Amino acid sequence: AAVGGLVWAGFLEGKKAYPTVLRPPGAVDEARFLAACTKCGLCVAACPYQALVLAAPGDGRPVGTPYFVMRDHPCRMCRDIPCAAICPTGALDTGLVSDGEAGQSILNINKARIGLAVIDRETCIAYWGIQCDACYRACPVIDKAITVDPVRNDRTGKHAILGPVVHSDHCTGCGMCERACVTKKAS
Repeated sequence: AAVGGLVWAGFLEGKKAYPTVLRPPGAVDEARFLAACTKCGLCVAACPYQALVLAAPGDGRPVGTPYFVMRDHPCRMCRDIPCAAICPTGALDTGLVSDGEAGQSILNINKARIGLAVIDRETCIAYWGIQCDACYRACPVIDKAITVDPVRNDRTGKHAILGPVVHSDHCTGCGMCERACVTKKAS
């Protein structure tokens, strides 16, 4: 009975939605993802940068499901999206398409929405008045997803701060900015 209870608890844990888990490009909404993902690991094996990992017991995520730890290994935004293309169940939807030449549909990694970058003005050194644009320079959708804009310096009231600004309509949530951040706690 005890073993059966543990198995059942593991099954229920594997079906619980985790909205803050960063899934591979093309992941359907979390509830549908957990229902469709068979935990085969093909997406993890297909990642040429070994950025995707499978959740293990104790990770706080459904065991066997793929996710990113952006600070360690961000998504490198592969143009052919091998992780999504190999998914046999539809948990990773290759619907990241745009019209190519002659009406041909092509995969477009810039339509991926893994997550959303967030700038914490308390920890971002650019907002302390120290010039930094590491996140801006690391962004693969440069000048669209993150821009560096002049912001009034409330401390002095006279000078401008050049601070990073995230534009949610273009940010793919790839994590390249988080990886590039020079602070211990990524802004």
